[in-house]
Amino acid sequence: MRDVVTQGHLRHWLVGAVFLLWLPLTRLFARAQGRGRENLATLSGPVIFASNHQSNMDTPCILAALPARYRYRATVAMWKEFFDAHFHPERHTKLQWFGNSFLYWLLALFFNAFPLPQTETGASGSLRYLGDLVSGGWSVLFFPEGERTEAGEIHPFQPGIGLIASRLRVPIVPVRLRGVEKILHRGQYFLRPGRVEVAFGKPLYLSGEDYPALAKQVERAVREL
Repeated sequence: MRDVVTQGHLRHWLVGAVFLLWLPLTRLFARAQGRGRENLATLSGPVIFASNHQSNMDTPCILAALPARYRYRATVAMWKEFFDAHFHPERHTKLQWFGNSFLYWLLALFFNAFPLPQTETGASGSLRYLGDLVSGGWSVLFFPEGERTEAGEIHPFQPGIGLIASRLRVPIVPVRLRGVEKILHRGQYFLRPGRVEVAFGKPLYLSGEDYPALAKQVERAVREL
């Protein structure tokens, strides 16, 4: 038990130290307008943040907009399939593997991120780990689309978010991003200063086994923000 507590304190310290590096940079390039933080005021425990996905800058923008009590106790779910070159280098060129692996380790190190399969079967196998995170007081940030968009549009949410929301039984907070793709488009390599909006919706409490329908409900809440 002492080892678990020690690891938890170490993890919390590392997350705080890393944000001392990333927060100023994020706020320098992404001049954020936040909405809906009052929807988080009544929440006292871990939650799942479900956001649309525009850019590799989405995670730092969302975390920067969160109250400190959530910012420093958040972990980010990376869709494992996006990192196919990292996990299966034999399917890709060395250049693809290097770029994909570099991004994977960058997100894992700086944003406390972990891989999560999109498929229902794969997600089921990850529920125990997610349950341990939530039990330990960590909130989880998901991007249910599974990929970044080109021009700010929203793609259909994958059913995995419905499965996870139903099984973990924690509030789902919808998050809507606007303008982040202009800061760092999926085809860009350099940041461009600009304004972004991060909106937090009212928490959802989901149950049932129709996971595609539950995912659609989360998607609708994000679109309406």
